[in-house]
Amino acid sequence: MKAILFIAQKDLRLLLRDKGEVFFTFFFPVLLAIFFGFVFGGEGESSKIDLALVVESDSVLAAGMARDLEADESFQVTRFPSRDAGIHSVRVGKSTAVVILPAAMQDGLGGLFSGDGIPIDAVVDPAHRAEAGLIQGKLNELAFRQFPKLLGDSTQSAKLFSSARTKLAEAKNLTPANRLAATGLIAAGEMFTKSLSTSERNTQADNSTAQQADSASSEESAWSPIAITMTELPPRTGRPRSSFDITVPQGAVWGLAGCISAFATAIVVERARGTLDRLRLAPITRMQMLAGKGIACFVTAMSVQALLIAMAVICFASSIAQPFMLMISCVASAFAFSGIAMMVAGLCRTEAQANGAGRGVILLLAMIGGGTIPVFLMPPFLKTMSFASPFRWAVTAMEGPFWRDTSLNEQLTPLLVLCVIGVAGFLIGTRAMGRSALRK
Repeated sequence: MKAILFIAQKDLRLLLRDKGEVFFTFFFPVLLAIFFGFVFGGEGESSKIDLALVVESDSVLAAGMARDLEADESFQVTRFPSRDAGIHSVRVGKSTAVVILPAAMQDGLGGLFSGDGIPIDAVVDPAHRAEAGLIQGKLNELAFRQFPKLLGDSTQSAKLFSSARTKLAEAKNLTPANRLAATGLIAAGEMFTKSLSTSERNTQADNSTAQQADSASSEESAWSPIAITMTELPPRTGRPRSSFDITVPQGAVWGLAGCISAFATAIVVERARGTLDRLRLAPITRMQMLAGKGIACFVTAMSVQALLIAMAVICFASSIAQPFMLMISCVASAFAFSGIAMMVAGLCRTEAQANGAGRGVILLLAMIGGGTIPVFLMPPFLKTMSFASPFRWAVTAMEGPFWRDTSLNEQLTPLLVLCVIGVAGFLIGTRAMGRSALRK
């Protein structure tokens, strides 16, 4: 028994002597727990969806809808002067979607009971399809809130019912059952607005409208009083889009992460086994040695990206908006992740540390950068921290020329950030390997 305890004590001492193993055994799980705690119900404030808003209608309905959108806690709303400006904000990734309240919105109010509905347009970033359902549900909710406000205004309600009767008489696409239900709804609405007090009218008109809408929608030709048109961001050049246009940049950065783990661990193993010491006997500087290994990592990273892009184009009919710019983005991404691999290799002294940093830390950076959890689910401070992740910048750099078709000025920021990451990684790695050699 004493021998068993001595062996256990020896192994525990070896574990505690290795700072890297102590960190990844005890502290890294705590970081992961804190991260997921904030994402899934921690005390952090919920993140808002970045929403572009374009108001083309000067109607009371559009003004009320815009105010409610800006006041809603789910959205961070930015107004744009035109439809093109709002769509451009989505294209460059600054907004998740653009909601357009068209000039025909007031006309749609008149056709509320004829099957046309109140028109609302929305263009969603295809890279954020998860948010599309939430946006559509919120638009329906906020649009229904406008009805009691309109019915509570005698002038607006009179215009509504008069226009509704005209539209109903002209409608050609309604079944007799729907036409009869709409006629009854108009009459009931007029009775409510005339007989109820202002406060009661506001509440009961809202409920009546929602109930009658549900009843009418169950008929053979279902209709909705809100006509929301949700579309994905179209390709600027008119080419067909494949879903792989969206997923290839994300898959590429995971391949780059694999390069970090493989090459960083290999360098640390060579240093532990004395291979690097033997190489230093030759007329080779530390910078040359690290650069050679960095080139090998760079070539591998470029090969991974080329393989994924070729697969998307050949097998899944993806199209590249800007081939030359995409090549530059791939070079910048490969350079950045190669620099990170050299930095990890220089800072880690044991294989266990390299495995932990190459997998654990990279996994954490991937989660912060939106590689596993959508950024919109993160609380605000984690959403801000995501800009420190090379994953986010690599995805942004590749998405622009691959399918967003962004301009050169919009591409400069992610490209420069990736280059800075690569240079910093190589410099830190070289310095760290020099210090490690002096310790020996």
